[in-house]
Amino acid sequence: MTSNNEIHLWKHTWQQVDTLDRDRTLILIPTGAMEQHGPHLPLDTDIFNATAISESVARNFIGSEHSVLLAPPLPWGTSPHHLGFPGTISLRNNTMQSILTDAISSLLPHGFYRFLIINGHGGNAGILTATISEISHDLGISVPALSYWQMIKQTLIEIGESPIGGMGHACEMETSLMLHLRPEIVRMDLAIKEMPNELTQWSCIDFRAGGPVGIPLDFRRDSKAGVMGDPTLANASKGERIFLDATAAITSFAKEFFALDKSALLKKS
Repeated sequence: MTSNNEIHLWKHTWQQVDTLDRDRTLILIPTGAMEQHGPHLPLDTDIFNATAISESVARNFIGSEHSVLLAPPLPWGTSPHHLGFPGTISLRNNTMQSILTDAISSLLPHGFYRFLIINGHGGNAGILTATISEISHDLGISVPALSYWQMIKQTLIEIGESPIGGMGHACEMETSLMLHLRPEIVRMDLAIKEMPNELTQWSCIDFRAGGPVGIPLDFRRDSKAGVMGDPTLANASKGERIFLDATAAITSFAKEFFALDKSALLKKS
């Protein structure tokens, strides 16, 4: 445990970092995107949400025997399907994989071995799965990755008022979370309902019950304003529930993760 309650790794000195008990330290890596979120939400919605939830998880461990710290969030993700809208910045898959691998390989030689990627952008899911597999093979360490909404599907089912398709992008879920976290930046006067055009019954797009078949999107082609869902049904109380339940679920996972022995995470030599 460090001598202060600072949860951001980059605000510590190297000497403070060096005092951390490696067996009782978890480093969170928030990932997201810098992409269009319709006319009513800012470009940084995904990384902001992932970082805010990560910070909330880390604060739950202040004063405990464990240290949970945030590495600098990775603000850009893989967002080629949003490049038709101005302001979107997208990484190539191999670029994102290299950044995450380099970050972990920088901290690994200093004795840190508990890492957790907390993702806030659906488009990152595939490359994160591939990346942690490569990290396991190349660096010999098992690094879990999760997307916060996957931890709270039942919550989303309970609070959702929109039909399936209403929680897809810049939608009831993401808008509610932003209304809770920073309502001053949300333009609800510009929010519009734009339900996705489901190409098949097997490829529906929704955080609650997405279809098993993935068909690549082009938001400039597949939407009018960059929205897939119904943000008009969003409110701050739903956002608070999403935030608190996601924090609780990931905190629960982190406690179980701490209980794992080091040998369960490192490749057998």
